[in-house]
Amino acid sequence: MHRKISSPEISNLTGRHAMHLAVCDDNVGDRKQLERLLQRESDRRMHETGVLYVDSYGNKEALLRSPMLYDAFFIDMASGEQNGADLAGLLLAAGVTAPIVLCISSVNYRSCYREPDKPKPENVFFLDKPVKKAELSDTLDLLTELKAQAVPTIELRGEKETRYVTEDDIVYAKASGNYIHVYLKDGCSLDVLSTIDNFYSQLASFSHYAAVSRTSMINVTYLKKVSFTKLVLLDDTVIRTTPSYSADIKKALQQYVDEL
Repeated sequence: MHRKISSPEISNLTGRHAMHLAVCDDNVGDRKQLERLLQRESDRRMHETGVLYVDSYGNKEALLRSPMLYDAFFIDMASGEQNGADLAGLLLAAGVTAPIVLCISSVNYRSCYREPDKPKPENVFFLDKPVKKAELSDTLDLLTELKAQAVPTIELRGEKETRYVTEDDIVYAKASGNYIHVYLKDGCSLDVLSTIDNFYSQLASFSHYAAVSRTSMINVTYLKKVSFTKLVLLDDTVIRTTPSYSADIKKALQQYVDEL
């Protein structure tokens, strides 16, 4: 099942304060009840912390198709071979860093993380069923605070894997044919099907990147030396440039210095 929770009064509000939530519960009655409670919270919060948009699912396969869309998850899967804690593990393995709230009914998710070799991830929280209004409200207050502190991630979708990285995980990128070779600070690289212009436009909201040629871009935090024709990175990688790109490079460097 897939459902959006919103309110007709919100059409003139911006989306920047909204929170996008996913509910995944294989108990239809519990899922409907949580939807109703979230609707009430959304109505109450719309002019303060923002509207709640909720997608509701009854199985993990649907949820796992696009998990990075969500700011938080409410999960209880108690009737299948894999429970909610298992689904949380799949989300974490997919690169999810958003909060995951395990709603406790017949499965005591707290006990799933009591083994020494299986510590509770920092972004996993608990909420007891039946869900009480006050406890849900407190949880949403926490989720709102965590969203404000969250570091934005960038999706790098390769042919064989997809990675979600932060701004300074990308060192530089170069176009080759139909692909962009993205080089990461951990030494790995990933080939993304894109043009350099499209790739660079996807990163426009981040301040550390600068175009340095028609086929390449860099993260200025990794610059060691700059000249009109050559850039040297901290690992001594050399990237060619031309004077026409010097303004972009200087602007990004100045923004980076201003942040320090």
